[in-house]
Amino acid sequence: MTKRIAVIALISYMAFILEFLLYHFWGAWGSPSLLMLVVIFFNLYLGIRYSITAALFCGFFKDVSGVAPFGTYILIYVMAAYLTTLARQYVYEPGSRFSRVVVTFLVVAGCFILQAFLSNMSHDIVWRDLFLHVLLPQLTITMVVATYVFIQLRNISNFFALK
Repeated sequence: MTKRIAVIALISYMAFILEFLLYHFWGAWGSPSLLMLVVIFFNLYLGIRYSITAALFCGFFKDVSGVAPFGTYILIYVMAAYLTTLARQYVYEPGSRFSRVVVTFLVVAGCFILQAFLSNMSHDIVWRDLFLHVLLPQLTITMVVATYVFIQLRNISNFFALK
């Protein structure tokens, strides 16, 4: 169990660094939500307990580096873990790439809406611009890389014999 948590922490940190570098190199159109994919993967691969662990690590890394109030991203990623569990019950079919993509789409879109509502508390938001300039690029690039990232995360998990 300790080995799993250490590997989850390491994977979460590496995903955070890679997401940070991609965003600063290519901007919104080149930055998939890798941290969200890590949370979704561990939910589908190991279950909700390890997904929440990944969510806490991912949220902590994002909160420490951001300007949002501390705990905002922890809340968002824990919500992603629970949304993944809900989608896993009703949509996910083990072994189906299409169902993994559908689960990813639902979770990323749901967490984006949650993040928009949390941001709306302190800022006036133009919803149309938010969807066109933030959600569309983030969702598009995340959907494009999701299958590849899940395969690589599975390979890493198999290497460390997490299952």
